[in-house]
Order: sequence, then structure tokens, then C-alpha cells
Amino acid sequence: MIGRSFIRIKVMQAIYAYHVSNANNMEHAKKHLLTNFSDLYDLYLSLITLFDALAFHAEKVIEKKKQKYLPSESDLKPNMKFVDNQFINKIQQNTDLQALLRARNLTWYNDINMLFIKDVYNQLSNHEVFIEYMQSPEHSFSEDKQFILNVTEKFFLGNEMMNNYFGDLKLHWLHDYNDAVLLVYHTLKNWSEKQSNDKKMPSIFKIEADGTCEDRQLVIDLFDRTLQHDKEYTSIIANNIRNWEIDRIALLDAILLKMAICEFCEFPSIPIRVTMNEYIEISKYYSTPKSRNFINGLLDKILSELKEENKINKQGRGLMG
Repeated sequence: MIGRSFIRIKVMQAIYAYHVSNANNMEHAKKHLLTNFSDLYDLYLSLITLFDALAFHAEKVIEKKKQKYLPSESDLKPNMKFVDNQFINKIQQNTDLQALLRARNLTWYNDINMLFIKDVYNQLSNHEVFIEYMQSPEHSFSEDKQFILNVTEKFFLGNEMMNNYFGDLKLHWLHDYNDAVLLVYHTLKNWSEKQSNDKKMPSIFKIEADGTCEDRQLVIDLFDRTLQHDKEYTSIIANNIRNWEIDRIALLDAILLKMAICEFCEFPSIPIRVTMNEYIEISKYYSTPKSRNFINGLLDKILSELKEENKINKQGRGLMG
């Protein structure tokens, strides 16, 4: 489900944390890295089932208004469009999702969590996406699905209140929140009215046809091998910089360079051009303004040296380009 760009970013962050904490237990750091991916999956599942909890709360609000001493006509004849949303019902009926929620002990239905649901619903019910949907005379599965996608994209994504709530539960969720929202969007976008209720939820790592999980192994191997060859890769970088001390290179830049060198030498199936592009792109968002050009130029020089020394390990057509 997650892409390899995200995997590289997570490994980069784990290696950075390992270095700045002066840790000496690689196995513990690696276990923590894998736990972060599992936690991201919990966040993803929680966000998907959040729609169910919001509809549940909306129904409770409607019932409470009916019990008022002097209910209005709108109280007695409420707009049930959100409560009866057919796409939310499709989410509710997915047996694999419900089994995952039970197995991972994820639920919104307790007093503390429902306070958050109340806050989210109050904010959502005043959002233009919600208002337009409730005022629309159309009643169809297609409209209900599009509304949920709109909520995910235009209300969940970048929502500071929701982001802070999840960040308070687990600190790294503060940084993973928007990524989890995008995973939810892409999952639900592919759901249809006619799909069976036992449709399998995607796993956090892509499962191959033979049952293997190459992406999970990539996490482990990239983390392990980058740290295991740290001194060697430091020497390679030092040999290719001019009028610049290795210690003056920003730690994050050094980590990105070492991860790229690791992919050049240790991962036969990853094309060189993919590695180059990925780490240059990551540097744009996670390092200094000058890092992109610095890493690009230095990787070109390092790559030439590694080719001359026959240290590049690639198998298959097109992987050397």
C-alpha cells in the first residue's frame, strides 16, 4: 500500500534518530522502525472507521433533538442524509475491516474517544463540503461516495485539530497523519457499490503473488546495510568532496548519500536512476535549500567512482541507467 518513497523517508528518519541519540543497539532501533509502520496502519484503519463513528454521533444528535421539550419541525423531521450515507454503510459492512479493528483493538466507541468524535462532527457540520452535501436533493451511492472522498481530501487532510489529537496519542502520528489520510483516500476511491463485503483491506506493505513481502524486507535491509557499512560509505563520501571536511556535511545529507550508495551497491533490482531521483527529491523536502544540488553533484561523482571500481551491483536490463 505504501510507496517506496515513503519507505526511504521512514528509514532515513530512523537512521537519523539512531545517530542523534548515540544509540548502539541496532536491533532495538530496527524494531522501533517496524513498529512505526504498524502504528501507521492503525492510524489508517482508525481514520477509515471514523466515518462510521461520525454517523453514529450524528444520529445521537438527531435523537436528542427529538426529545426536546418543544422540538421544531426540523427536529422532528431531520435530514438523515449523512446518517444514511450508503458509502459509510459499505465501510461498516466490510468484514475484513471489522476483523482488523477487533484484532488490533481499535475502536471509537468509548467515552473519551466520543468526545473527540463530537468535536470533529461539530467542525465538520459547519464545513462547506458538509453543508453542500446535506442541501443537495440527490440521493445516490455515487454522491455519497464522492462526499466521503471530499471530506477526506478537503476536511481531514491538513486538519490541525485532528492532527494534534492523533499526535497527542502517538508523537510520530503528528508527522504521519497526512500520509495516513492520503492512504485512506486512495483506498476508498477504489471501492465500488457492487464490491463484496468481504473485500480485503490492503496491507501496509505490498504482498507479492508468491506471498513474499519485498517492501518490508527493503525496510530491514536498507536500514541494516546502511548502518553496517557506515564507515565505508563515509570514506567514499570523503574521497569525493573537495575543499570540504566530511564533518561539515549536514547529518541528514550524509545519511541520504549513504542510503543512496547502499542502494547502488547492495540492491541489484533497484535502477540507479530511480535511486538518484528519489534521494535528490527527498532532500528537497527534508534538508537544506542547497542540499539538492549538493547531493546531485556528489552522487554523480560517487557513482562514477563506484563503476570504475566495479562496486555497482545491478542485475537486469536498464538498471545501470
